[in-house]
Parts: sequence; structure tokens; C-alpha cells
Amino acid sequence: MQVSSLEDVQTSDQMHKAGRPRSEESHRAILDATRRLLTHNSVAKLSVEAIAKKAGVGKTTIYRWWPNKQAVVMDAVFSQPGFHNILPASASSFDGVRAQVDKLMRQLSGKNGRVVAEIIGEAQGDPEALKNLVENFFQDRYNALAGYLEQGKDSGEFPADLDIEAAIDVILGPIVFRLMTGQDFDAAFEENVSLMLRKALAA
Repeated sequence: MQVSSLEDVQTSDQMHKAGRPRSEESHRAILDATRRLLTHNSVAKLSVEAIAKKAGVGKTTIYRWWPNKQAVVMDAVFSQPGFHNILPASASSFDGVRAQVDKLMRQLSGKNGRVVAEIIGEAQGDPEALKNLVENFFQDRYNALAGYLEQGKDSGEFPADLDIEAAIDVILGPIVFRLMTGQDFDAAFEENVSLMLRKALAA
């Protein structure tokens, strides 16, 4: 499944339907404008004023739904279909973990990855933004991994004494590090991650 590019978004006119409330149109226009601005601007250089101008709305309209720029950006990025964390049933717990890891690397590739890295960077030192980042992105991935790991412990596929929290840190750490240092998730890295998972989770 391909992650939607920040460029692959519909315009507000394309999404218009007769009878749709104006507030919903404005909401969609704001998210659409934010995605388009992010194709050519960093999160740091983006402003609520620029988003409002691009969307054709007033700043007060934006603040009606979001408390700040970071919240708008997170909503615009993480509401894209490619970021929906829906995975098919897996034949084994390991397959489930691997599918979640593979999906995460796809989600963090290319321009989307650049923007997510900038979101993470801006959230440092801002407890509220960091909380929103966890709730809007990381929590679902954490819960999915925890579910597969618990399932594997119960079935005997993974070690009975496996520390779930530590295991998730080990799984996500290399991915987030690579993201924040601007490196690609190439085939060699993906294979190394798979080998690491097999060794770390072997019963």
C-alpha cells in the first residue's frame, strides 16, 4: 500500500459536494492548503497566516478548530489515508510485528518522512505538542506492536519473559533514528531490521 504523497491531495473544489456545510468546506480547505504548502516549505517556516491565506479563510477560522500551527500540521499529515494504521490479519505474531514495521517505514519515507521528522523536532520542548504527536501518530503504532508481542508471548512464539516496553523501544529506535538523521529506508536497512527482529524475538 502506497502512502499518499503530500502532493497527491484533492483541491477543495474537487471535494465540494452540494449542500455541504460551509464549516466543513473550510475545514477541508485548511487541511488541503496545509498539505500543499508543506510540499515547498518546512514546518518551521509555515505559519497560520500563510495557511489561512492559501485556504481563503481567516485566522480565527483556523483557531476555531486547532490551538496552534503544529496541531494543524499534524491533522493535515496524519489524516491522509496512507497514515491510517489498518493492518490485515497475520499468520503469526512475528508477521504482525514485521507488517507494522514495514508499514511504518513506508509511512516515513520520502516527503512525508521529512515532514514527520520536522514535526518531531518542533515538538521537543513543547509538552502539549509532544502529547498530541504521541496521541495522533505513535500511540496506534505502539498499541499494535504491543498487541502482537503480547500475543506472541501467550502463544509461546516469543520468549515468556519478553519485556514489551523495552522490545518496542528496540524496534522503533533504529527507525526513528534513521528518520531524524535524514537517511532513507533502503532495502538493506529493511533486511537488517527483519534479521534483528528475528533474533530479538526468538523464543
